[in-house]
Amino acid sequence: MAPLRLKDILQGSEDELGLKQIIGEVGLVRSTSSIRVQRYEEAESFWDRIIPDVILVITPPCVSELTTIPSESRKKIFQAIISNRIPLIAVSETDAVPGPLLSFSELYGIPLFASVYDEFLLESRLSRLLREKIENSISMHGTFVNVSGLGVIFAGDSGTGKTECALKLAERGHRWIADDAVEIERRGDLLYGRSHEFSKGLINIRSRGIVDAEELLGAQAILDDSVINLMVELKKTDHNGGQSIYSEEKSRDIMGVKLPCMELPGFPQTRRIYRHVEFGVQKLMREMERGDS
Repeated sequence: MAPLRLKDILQGSEDELGLKQIIGEVGLVRSTSSIRVQRYEEAESFWDRIIPDVILVITPPCVSELTTIPSESRKKIFQAIISNRIPLIAVSETDAVPGPLLSFSELYGIPLFASVYDEFLLESRLSRLLREKIENSISMHGTFVNVSGLGVIFAGDSGTGKTECALKLAERGHRWIADDAVEIERRGDLLYGRSHEFSKGLINIRSRGIVDAEELLGAQAILDDSVINLMVELKKTDHNGGQSIYSEEKSRDIMGVKLPCMELPGFPQTRRIYRHVEFGVQKLMREMERGDS
């Protein structure tokens, strides 16, 4: 993994991280190649277990500890941060970086930022951001199939029928790739999708539970990965409101790559959605052929 400057990681992500204040901006020229984030835990041995070279998320209890403990104890904590080469510290649930850390940041050039989010959301979003910008990959909740040679990813809220639609397409001779979690990787100007390692080869069917994809569909119907060419977003509807959701004029940006996107009515209108997806794929193929010519 190639190192990336902290400045490039944070730039443009202020809203996503709930970022309110940054101090020690000079230190943002530092680089990191780690996608790990460590969150502070209330335990006596925590400062002896800091993971080297990772971003550290500290919490209000941690700030309280740094404020109230004797100066010698605080120096030992700061020394642990320095010796483990922590590149950046994120402070959760606050609008401003607390006083005890201001001089520390200035003295050692370690940048800090304040976030209004709690430590769990902040840790999750930082991890996702690091993975996207350093590894060029993200994980998305959805299902993924290859339809007539083009990769189609189904997205939408739980219960909208993503698995049902993808299964119907696989039963019609198309290729199954992933259920529940789709790992997306950018390679050049293309996005590739595959199953997450924890759910690979498994399908979660509402009426049956988790089943083996190969046993259900046959080995010939399973594909390891594919370029992603189209996104289909399923929207929850009532029985009478499905038609107003149809749209083929949208696009979605994933890691800087724009994907054409169809919005279609989800459950309980999903029975014949596969036909609209097949039609959309055929239309996209014709557009791609005209583009090549």
